[in-house]
Amino acid sequence: MTRFGIRSTVRNELRLSPSSRQFIERSLQTTMHNTTLARRCLCAALLTLMLTACDGSGSDRPDDGRIAGGESSTSTTTAVTTTPPAAPSNEQAVIDGYLAYWRTVNSYGTEAAPFDPAEFRYRFSSVATGAQYDSLFNTFQLNRAQGLVYRGGENDQLRPKVVELSADRAAIEDCADDTGGIFSVRDNVFTRPTTPGRHTLLRAVLHPNGGTWKVSTQDGGTEPCTP
Repeated sequence: MTRFGIRSTVRNELRLSPSSRQFIERSLQTTMHNTTLARRCLCAALLTLMLTACDGSGSDRPDDGRIAGGESSTSTTTAVTTTPPAAPSNEQAVIDGYLAYWRTVNSYGTEAAPFDPAEFRYRFSSVATGAQYDSLFNTFQLNRAQGLVYRGGENDQLRPKVVELSADRAAIEDCADDTGGIFSVRDNVFTRPTTPGRHTLLRAVLHPNGGTWKVSTQDGGTEPCTP
């Protein structure tokens, strides 16, 4: 005989009253409801924690959550200042104008060509002005007509000193060598002989004109001096 074929003749069944069954069913429903509510609360709490973590993920970082390299950087460039070369002093500019005047006078005075007003203007307009320009014009026009030129004194030196200087006027005194003479190309003789070792006091007044200092008056040549 097998065990599947054994049947008990006595049946021990648990029988419940209708009221007890209803109580148990209500208890089961309440338990299930409470379990579901607890699960929902737990999920909500977890969601809240996750959102808070996302929102504050950068609050504890030194960059407050900003992505490295996201901000524009500012670079400082140091400008290189180039200092222009210093301009010559006004006193030096006056002396330069005076020396240029005498270079032109001495060079022109050695030439015996016929007088040309246009050439004279071209050569002297940059170094002489006013009364001195007119005086040189007349003197050299007469010298050329008479055949008179400068001779000697090629190595004479000038020693100009500025004794007065303002924005529009300068005065110079010069104890200059004066060893040359005046020679007549017609007669082939000196009309004023050379004077070796002679020094003469020259005076000149200059004014700025056209960006340079030009001689406006020049006198002297008769008073000896000692350098």
